[in-house]
Amino acid sequence: MVLRSRTIIFVIFLIDLVLLTLSYSLVGYLHYGKWPRFTTLSTILYCSWVITYLAFLDFGFFDVKNILVRTKRLLRKFFVFLSIGAIALILFDIDDASRAMFLGTCLWFLAISFPATYFYTYLISIRKYGPVYNKILVIGAGKIGEAIQMYFNIHSDSGKLIGFLDDIKTKSDRLNILGKIADFQKIFDVHHFNEVIITIDLSKEKEIKRLVNLAEYNGVRPSIVANYYSLFNRNFELKNFGGIPIVGIREVPLDPYTARFWKRVFDIGFSLFALLMLAPIFIGIAIAIKLETKGPVFYRPLRVGKHGASISVFKFRSMRVSTNKEDEKRSTKLNDERITKVGKFIRKYSLDELPQFINVLIGDMSVVGPRPHRIDLDKRFQQTVQSYLVRQYIKPGITGWAQVNGWRGPTETKYQMEKRIDYDLDYLRNWSLAMDLLIILKTVGVVIKDENAY
Repeated sequence: MVLRSRTIIFVIFLIDLVLLTLSYSLVGYLHYGKWPRFTTLSTILYCSWVITYLAFLDFGFFDVKNILVRTKRLLRKFFVFLSIGAIALILFDIDDASRAMFLGTCLWFLAISFPATYFYTYLISIRKYGPVYNKILVIGAGKIGEAIQMYFNIHSDSGKLIGFLDDIKTKSDRLNILGKIADFQKIFDVHHFNEVIITIDLSKEKEIKRLVNLAEYNGVRPSIVANYYSLFNRNFELKNFGGIPIVGIREVPLDPYTARFWKRVFDIGFSLFALLMLAPIFIGIAIAIKLETKGPVFYRPLRVGKHGASISVFKFRSMRVSTNKEDEKRSTKLNDERITKVGKFIRKYSLDELPQFINVLIGDMSVVGPRPHRIDLDKRFQQTVQSYLVRQYIKPGITGWAQVNGWRGPTETKYQMEKRIDYDLDYLRNWSLAMDLLIILKTVGVVIKDENAY
């Protein structure tokens, strides 16, 4: 019997928990001379691993057949696991002995996880080459055929792609062309495949019906690829509205409720932790602002949020109070005379953005996401940059993928606008909790080194 993907992932999860328990027990025995009990430390270990595990499901960690790529991702997963655990140790004020035991457990766990990855590869091979597995034939060797070939190269556990049938000769040597479409029956008699994917043009109705009937006559399960790639080169999702098939043109990882739930849990937890840790800095900045100039500590400009809604964003005031409303519409420039001395300092290190953790708790923003823009800039960007408003599918963030990749600061040229939006859309397409953690870690370095903020 072939193991299903979800079964494999669940088995791997259980094995990892056993390995983690074994590591914790061995380190505890070597350190104290007796088997350790269930404590706060073990709770931190297990919770950190579960969070890391859920985060890396979005990276397709278990779908990769290349052992070197799998090893690199294992190291990345271990680093995230270690970071989450370290933050928890600080938060719960764990003693030094327990911290040493935590580090020892992590190192043991990493060491025994390496040979475990080979076992996971074996599990996946069982799914592919078990007594019953999919042997797949593809009809049509165009761009869609190449995309299918690439998919099976990466997701080898999905079945065995035996080859292609096509009436047009292809120059690609990456595709195994077995013959012409008319050779269907002859190829079946030789290879006995059990699934066929039809990728030919949907306008050829008679040909498609003939192939479907021929497939079912031989007990082969047929599938038809709707050729939308000629219109849009992106991921699609087929939905069912009362029996009517609807193709989603722009699907993102944050569409499912579970993904939004875990991102919201992360946002609330991280924001509460940040506000608690940064409270002394908040107080210091507030006092400095009041001592230098008259006016409120916070500045609450209107920005564009999710689905174009206007939101009031919390920021530390970094400019002198002005009665001229036109000043609010002016973009900040280098050596802007409106910026105070305190404002210059907090803007340089992005400290003026810290109160936006309040916006995250309220629910207007996320810790990580596209940066919110002024309403007037939003309209200008919409007219200048293609698909600009797609970034509003999700909540804006305190930091983002564009900012940690060098696109923090002014957007005075069309090129600057396009590059920032490109990174925003890239984040939208590839979101995961692990990616959020990576962006947060990179933000610290960017804030210290970057010279684009003023």
